[in-house]
Amino acid sequence: MIKILFVCTGNTCRSPMAEFILKQKLKWAGIKNVRVSSAGLNTEDGLPMNENSKKALKLLGIPYRTFKSKRINESLIEKSTYVICMTKSHKLYLKEFENVYTFTDLTGIEEVLDPYGQGLDAYVQTSHQLEDGCNILMKHIFGGLL
Repeated sequence: MIKILFVCTGNTCRSPMAEFILKQKLKWAGIKNVRVSSAGLNTEDGLPMNENSKKALKLLGIPYRTFKSKRINESLIEKSTYVICMTKSHKLYLKEFENVYTFTDLTGIEEVLDPYGQGLDAYVQTSHQLEDGCNILMKHIFGGLL
């Protein structure tokens, strides 16, 4: 089983959106041997997903369920096949682990900047960037490149 862990700062905006987008795409493709989750470098456990993140997912037609943030820890990293960070600075924070990549490393798409504190448009733009990247990740999964 492939285990993908998306990582951002607070685990309330970018990484949960990436998690739900990829989960839905895997479901649509009928792929069941991939587990997707998310975590944050600087968060508290149990925070809800940002409301604008929920709205952006809804606009994409991506369902989401109740979400609670979680702080990244060594166990989560070690149990993951791929830890996908939204930015280079996130990856640098986890540099001692070999299974850590940036979103850019695996997709060729630019860093996913934090929309926190901005309007809905920024979240929608982020969700589109994440969707494009997840489409590329899906091709990698099907092509055996991931």
